Amino acid sequence: MTEHLNLSGVSHGYGDRQLLDGIGLVITAGEHVAIVGENGAGKSTLLRILAGLEAPDEGTASSHGRIGYLAQTHGLPESFTVGSAVDSSLASLRALEAELDRLEAGLADAEDDELEKYGRLQTEYQLREGYAAESRVEAALDRLGLGGLDRKRMLGSLSGGEQERVALACVLADPADILLLDEPTNHLDARGTAWLEDRLAAHRGTVVVVSHDRVLLRKVASTVIEVDAERRAVTRYGNGYDGYLREKAAERQRWVQQYHEWIDAMEAEQRQADTVAGKMGYARKRDNDKMGFDFKAGTWQKAASSKVRNAQERLRRLEASPIDRPPVPLRLAAELAVDPEAAASGAAVATGDDSLLAASAVLVARGVNVPGRLGVTDFAARTGEKILITGPNGAGKSTLLSVLAGTLEPTGGFVQRPLRIGYLQQELELPQRPTLRLLPAFAAGLGGNIDEHAEALLRLGLFRTSEFHVPVGSLSAGQQRRLALARLLLGGYGTLIVDEPTNHLAPVLVEQLEEALAGFTGTLVMVSHDRALRDWFARCAKKSDNSRTAEAGRWIRYSMDKGVLAPV
Repeated sequence: MTEHLNLSGVSHGYGDRQLLDGIGLVITAGEHVAIVGENGAGKSTLLRILAGLEAPDEGTASSHGRIGYLAQTHGLPESFTVGSAVDSSLASLRALEAELDRLEAGLADAEDDELEKYGRLQTEYQLREGYAAESRVEAALDRLGLGGLDRKRMLGSLSGGEQERVALACVLADPADILLLDEPTNHLDARGTAWLEDRLAAHRGTVVVVSHDRVLLRKVASTVIEVDAERRAVTRYGNGYDGYLREKAAERQRWVQQYHEWIDAMEAEQRQADTVAGKMGYARKRDNDKMGFDFKAGTWQKAASSKVRNAQERLRRLEASPIDRPPVPLRLAAELAVDPEAAASGAAVATGDDSLLAASAVLVARGVNVPGRLGVTDFAARTGEKILITGPNGAGKSTLLSVLAGTLEPTGGFVQRPLRIGYLQQELELPQRPTLRLLPAFAAGLGGNIDEHAEALLRLGLFRTSEFHVPVGSLSAGQQRRLALARLLLGGYGTLIVDEPTNHLAPVLVEQLEEALAGFTGTLVMVSHDRALRDWFARCAKKSDNSRTAEAGRWIRYSMDKGVLAPV
């Protein structure tokens, strides 16, 4: 049977949180599909159900064909070596090789059924390009920035990003009929992402990918499936990612129009009934012809009563077929106000009088280094500057940001930074108190009234009130990212250091984050591999260069390779 994925009547949730409700979905052989939706809507859950790793609460899920699955967090044991991880991913191919060797050894005396089996297995082996498996692994590791990685290295000794890239290389070492990938570009540089796009676009089988990468969505996906958090349903859109955006906007516009027409019709029928009822018995003045008046009044009241009943019946029919109010989509509405005290500089961490060199900068590093991770590096950012740092994996970008933010002490050199600095790490730490609810977690350490924090968080637009009481340990990776982002954006910081800010965020929120950062008047230092974000930064830089106002600020892009910073 041709490989495909099929969900029928699937409902699923966690505790009292229902994510999917009676959905049906068919993904046919060879389709290239993107799954999109708000953070926490259930995209990763849907992918796990499609992969057969999680059974739905209700309904059935079936698949036909080999499945290759990449989770947001790889799930490989840290006790594995790189080599054992690769061997595990090639286990079925190695078993096929062993069976071919066994059959080949007895071909001289083989029966017809064994000859037929040998031919069938050899065809399968060739179709899977088994002879090239090892070279594919080496090529994948090289393109993913892990060329020359010792196969004896323990996964636990690698960084989180390196582990994710090893997992991706393993999934692509023996490409399955069906590839299910959850945020595969989160830890890839430009070279690795471009290579992955080409691999996925050329894959003859089925590809289903969850991603925030707008460029990848446009290049790889011909079909978009949206997971609707409000309706707990899925909707299929054709014509690629841009087609999805157009169809989604038109669909919402129709929904809003139908809702307002229903409201207007309800109000019109109610007014009709109230107006006619209010006039009953007062249609005309009484004269001396009592019999004539009573007769005509009775006739009029009968007609009026009929009008009231008809209006009420139409009202009842409208109420019986309501148009749901269109949900208000999450929209990041941050106006990044800078607390004047937050922009003040603190004392430099220095090895001598070199701190005097930093007098004109709000954030500066001189001669900082971290052996094996960051060579001797100088850096300076002035008030109002927006700086984007790009470069290949392993160049030292995240290490530099950690040094600038003060979460990592350099072996040498000095750093001068503001008294308060906002820092968004690439890898968020697991919640220390997973049972703590979202709203108290947001307000932790901020002081003030919890109701004021709730109002501020709701006004920011990253969460709905229905999510305020969800335990942080139950939040998706995207929701946890949004929580960290909310604390950053509402902190009043004069200096922001952000590492891969678009990771795990829904594409629409990424675009709104760009708008917020464009209006930020403080100092911004950012690391990102997101190509669409880099294009946005270039547009802002060009606009700033063309502006004659001092408030526009300077937009500067640096490239970093092996610890060496250079302007682009």
